[in-house]
Amino acid sequence: MEIFHAHIYFKENEIELAKQVREDLILAIPQLIYVGELILKPIGPHPMPMFEIHIPSRNINKAALLIDKKRAGLPVLIHPVQADELAAHTVFARWLGEGLPLNLEAL
Repeated sequence: MEIFHAHIYFKENEIELAKQVREDLILAIPQLIYVGELILKPIGPHPMPMFEIHIPSRNINKAALLIDKKRAGLPVLIHPVQADELAAHTVFARWLGEGLPLNLEAL
């Protein structure tokens, strides 16, 4: 597992908050290797609007602490990138804040 994804979820009425959290994470975690745009509808296994960031595994523990500090109450799913996506999104995943039911059939 060389890379982790963090998916930061938000409701339709939290778009401005999500934009601010995204900017805060960009500033707080310079090791990010990808920062996605806000996706304003559910996609794949993700049940709500979200954006994602990619973190090198060597930085995941520190990054997870910073994400938790900067997420402003938004739920966050952190999972490794691996061939078995079902296990990555369930067995090896962790939630910051409220866990959400994923659409596992999409994996």
